[in-house]
Amino acid sequence: MTTGSASDTPALREATTDARAHEEPHTELGPAHLQQPAPVVEGAVGPVQEAERAPPAEQSGDGAAEADQPTALAKDSDAPMQNTERDKEIVEEFEYLLEKSQQLFSGLSDLPEIGSKYWMPHFQRTFEVYTKLWKFQTQHRVLLEKPEHYGLKRWEVGEIASKIGQLYYRYYLRTSETNYLQEAYMFYDAIRERNYFKGEQEVRNSALMIKKLRYYARFIMVCLQINNAPMMLQLLDEVKALIDIYSATFNPVDKMEWSLVVKEMAMFMQAVCSPVPSNHSGTASLPVSYRLVTRRRPRLEKDGSKFRLQEAVIVGNRPTQIKFSELTLDMYYMLQMLEREPSANTKEAAAGSAATPAIPAAAETAEGSTAGIAEGSAADTPEPPEPAADTVGVRGKSVLKEKAEPNERDKDVVEKERPVRRVNPHKYVLYQPNFSQIQVYLANAFREIGEQGCVLLYLSSEGAGTEVPGAANAAAAHGYIGGIATSRRSSGEAAKDRSAEQLVNSVHPADLVPYTRKPFFLVVESESSLAYKDMPNLFNQPLLCLLSPTQYPMTSSSGSIYTFFLHSPIVAFCVISQITSMASEQWSELETLFVEIEDLVFELLNTYVAAASPVRKFLGDDFLRQIIIRHALCCVFLDLHLEFVKPEHMPQSSPERFKDVVSAPVLLRKTRDIVELCSVEDRYRMSDSPPTPPAKSPSPTQGLSASPPPATALATMPEADTGNSNSANDHPASPPT
Repeated sequence: MTTGSASDTPALREATTDARAHEEPHTELGPAHLQQPAPVVEGAVGPVQEAERAPPAEQSGDGAAEADQPTALAKDSDAPMQNTERDKEIVEEFEYLLEKSQQLFSGLSDLPEIGSKYWMPHFQRTFEVYTKLWKFQTQHRVLLEKPEHYGLKRWEVGEIASKIGQLYYRYYLRTSETNYLQEAYMFYDAIRERNYFKGEQEVRNSALMIKKLRYYARFIMVCLQINNAPMMLQLLDEVKALIDIYSATFNPVDKMEWSLVVKEMAMFMQAVCSPVPSNHSGTASLPVSYRLVTRRRPRLEKDGSKFRLQEAVIVGNRPTQIKFSELTLDMYYMLQMLEREPSANTKEAAAGSAATPAIPAAAETAEGSTAGIAEGSAADTPEPPEPAADTVGVRGKSVLKEKAEPNERDKDVVEKERPVRRVNPHKYVLYQPNFSQIQVYLANAFREIGEQGCVLLYLSSEGAGTEVPGAANAAAAHGYIGGIATSRRSSGEAAKDRSAEQLVNSVHPADLVPYTRKPFFLVVESESSLAYKDMPNLFNQPLLCLLSPTQYPMTSSSGSIYTFFLHSPIVAFCVISQITSMASEQWSELETLFVEIEDLVFELLNTYVAAASPVRKFLGDDFLRQIIIRHALCCVFLDLHLEFVKPEHMPQSSPERFKDVVSAPVLLRKTRDIVELCSVEDRYRMSDSPPTPPAKSPSPTQGLSASPPPATALATMPEADTGNSNSANDHPASPPT
C-alpha cells in the first residue's frame, strides 16, 4: 500500500507475462482455442469436395455424367441455405442466453440476505447460464459480430464480462471466501487491459458512459478489498479523465452525484494508506499484511472442546467516520481481520496481468493444482459454486468435470471426497442498521452455527449513554442501561420524549443475553462500551466481551485506535508514536519483533488463564486467538504511552481482565524493546514508575492527515454498487440508472 495521497501520479503497470507480450491486439477473454472462426457446419459439403466425389465421366459414360450434374448443382445450392439456417439458430440461441442471463442477474437483488438454501440455487442457475453465454459468444464471436447477423459490439462483450465480475463479487459477499474476490478482480482487470469499453464516447451514448463509470466504481471496490492501492491510484486517475469527457460531451444533470463518490473514494484510500510508514526516500510505503497469516504457533494445551468462529455480524453506525459506499473504516478493518491472507500464488495472480488465467476455486484439485483451463483465458468460464451451509465445496470437483460422464473409478473417487471446512467465517455487514435488522441477522447467525461454532458481534457506533433519566429508570433496573445507538426511526409517542427514543433505538446488554445460549464473542468500539462490561452469563456458555476505551486523548482520521490495533498492531503503534517513515531494514526487524511479541502473549495466555476461563476455549480458533492477543497488546502499549493516563483511556474486557498477562515483566521488556528500536522513548514510560501527564504535544494525525486531495485531483462518480453488502437498507445502494 502507498502512503501518498490519491492525487499522486501512479506509474503505469508493466507487462508481467510472456503471454501478454505475444497477445494479438484484438485478443478476447477466453481460451485461444475458442477464438477460432465459426466451425464448418457438419454435413455441409463444399463444391470442391462434391466434385471429387462425382464419378469420372470415362468410367460411367457421358450420359451418366450428364445425369449426375443436376444433383451436384442442387447440393451446391443447398449448402448456403443450410449455413443460413445454422447462422440463424446461433443468433437465436445467443439472444436467448443473453436474455436469460439478464433476467437471472436482475433477480439477485431480490434474494433474501439470510438463509443460503433460499439464495444459493438462484446463484447456481445464474452461474450456469453465464458459463454457457460466455462460452457461446466466444465460440461464435466472428459470426455474431457481423452486422447482417447480430452486430455484436465490443462493449457488449465487456458488459457480459462485467456482469460475471459482479457475480463473483456478490458471491464473495455472501460466502466471505476471498477466492471469489480474486476471480472478480481477474475479470475487471481483463476488461480494462483489453479495452472492452473503448470508444464508447464516439457513439455519443450517455448510457454506455454510465456503464463504464459503474464498472470503474466496482473495480475500485474490489481493489480496495484486496489492498491493491497502486491499482486504485491508476483507476482514480482514469475515472477522473473519463468523467471530464462525460461532463464535456453530455453535460449530464448528475455531475455532482458522480463527484461526491469519487471524493469519497479518494478520502477513504487516503485514510487507509496514510498510517503506513514509508521508506526514508518517501517513494513507497512499507509492506504490511492486514489479513490473518497462518503460521506455526506454540501448541495450546488440550483442556476441553475448542470453538470455531463460524458467523460474524459487523455493525457500523458512525456517520462522521470516513466511508466508501456502505463501508466505514472500522468495518473495513474488521472485514480484513476476519479473512485469511490469500496464498502467494493467488496474490501474484491478482497482481498480474489480465492474460493470466483465473482459476475458480471449484477447479482446484486436492494436490493444489488447477483443472484444465486453456492458456490465455482470463477467468474463462464462471463455475457455479458448490451449495453448502458450512463448506466451500468438495475438493477436487469442478462443475465442468461434473458435466462430463465420469467413469466408475472417478465416481468412487468423488464419493470418497470429504467437504472442506470453510476457510473464513461467514459475515453479515450492516451499515447504519436499525435495532430490528441487527436482531434479524444476529438471530440467523445464531441459528446457523453448529455445536462447536461461535458467533462474533462487532459493534462500532456512537454511544447511547448509560444513564437514562425519568420513567426509563424502570428499564435500567432490568438491564436496559444503554449501549450503542442504532439508526433512529422515530414514531408515535416515543418521538416526543428524547430519552424514550434513545431507549428504544439502542442495543442494550440485555438485548444480547438470549444469544449467550451458545458461545458468544463481543467486540465493542463505542463511547459507551462499558455498558457491556458486566453482561450476565446466565447459560454457562463461553462468553467474552472486549471493550474499547470510552475516550481517546488523541484523534486519528484513520479510524478508531482500538479497532486499528485489532486490525494491525504494528501500524497502530506507528500511529500513536507518530512514526511516518522508516528504513526498510528497520521495518523488517520491527515486523519480527511484533511476531515474537504476539507469540509471547499467546504463551502468557496459555500460562495465566485458567482452564475453565472462556478465553482459553476461544483460543482454539485462529481468528479469535488473534483478536484476544491484539487486545492484550493494545492494553500494554496504551498503558505505557504517556498520553493514555486516565482509566477511560484503557480497553477493558469481561469476564477475563488479563491483568497477569499485560503486567508480565517479560512482556513489558519486549514492548520497550520495540519502543527503543523505533527511537520513540520520549512518548512511553520506560520504567515502572507511575505515569505522569506529558506536556501538550501536537496530534499524531498532523503527519498522517487524511484530508481529501485537492479538488483538481479528484474525479467524480456516484456511489459504487457493492453488490450484496447486507446494508441497513432493504437493498444495497447502487449508482443511478
